[in-house]
Amino acid sequence: MHLASRLGAPVLALALLALAAPAGAQDMNIALSRLSLPGSCETGRCAQDDDSYRFVMSELAGAMTPPVLTPAGTRGVRGIYVGFETWFTGIESSEPAWHRAVEGDGGSTDATRSRFVDNVIAWGRLNVRKGLPFGFELGTNISYMANSTYWALGAEVRWAIFEGFRDGVGWIPDLAVRGAVQTLMGDGELNVTVPSVELILSEPFVVANTVELTPWVVGQVAFPIVDSELVDLTPETSAFGDNDDLNNNVVFPSLRSTRWRLGAGLQIRYEWFTLLGNFMFDIVKPGDAYADPSLPARINRQWQADVGVGLTL
Repeated sequence: MHLASRLGAPVLALALLALAAPAGAQDMNIALSRLSLPGSCETGRCAQDDDSYRFVMSELAGAMTPPVLTPAGTRGVRGIYVGFETWFTGIESSEPAWHRAVEGDGGSTDATRSRFVDNVIAWGRLNVRKGLPFGFELGTNISYMANSTYWALGAEVRWAIFEGFRDGVGWIPDLAVRGAVQTLMGDGELNVTVPSVELILSEPFVVANTVELTPWVVGQVAFPIVDSELVDLTPETSAFGDNDDLNNNVVFPSLRSTRWRLGAGLQIRYEWFTLLGNFMFDIVKPGDAYADPSLPARINRQWQADVGVGLTL
């Protein structure tokens, strides 16, 4: 435990530094005030662009889906995991809606359009999980979205229904059910919360009596919840000097979707050190009838790559 304590402090320090990196960057912050229909504000009454809003919010919420960086088995009542994890989700950065929806670098001559949009949305988080009796494990985390000022808080609970069956009854893989949720912080115009439920199937293998390899497969169902606050479509115009500008305050439609994903991952554990990786992808398009038919049909399936490193005590 003394070695773990000595190593744990540097790991936590590096994780906090990574999470706090470029807090001033906001190229990927969402600016809903830009999402009015092109040319509509020339008449004095702006019309909100719900189609672009649905496109961007669907992909942003998809990038907030809780990552799966754990096998089905737990470490028991005394087990605790502390790690830094990061995940990357692909978005359609060439879509005009994204260029209009983010704040950008401020260098564009067109005030309604950003020059650059990241190809992926990247998150980093500090995650802590603690084992409990009867195969339960609780976790909590705090995340930071790269190239933005956004943070997210998360929590998870996992129940290992079957684990540890290696002898007697024969070979039975570990099986667990997990529930997780993440909610966005740092944007006064948006409320984004993404709960999810996963079914995880895994089996550990010991190599050379020192390294434990645990591959897993996972099925995930996520339920993005997106709500808009009151948005001023003409923030540069004062309503005190132009009474007609009061008509340009709008609320974008709420989104209630379902995301169906499959994935596979691997945990490599050597003594206290743990390395994890996972890859997920949508098996149903976000705009499908089984997901959310109100979304634009042009939204493609998203992929998500997760990586984590930490200490398992």
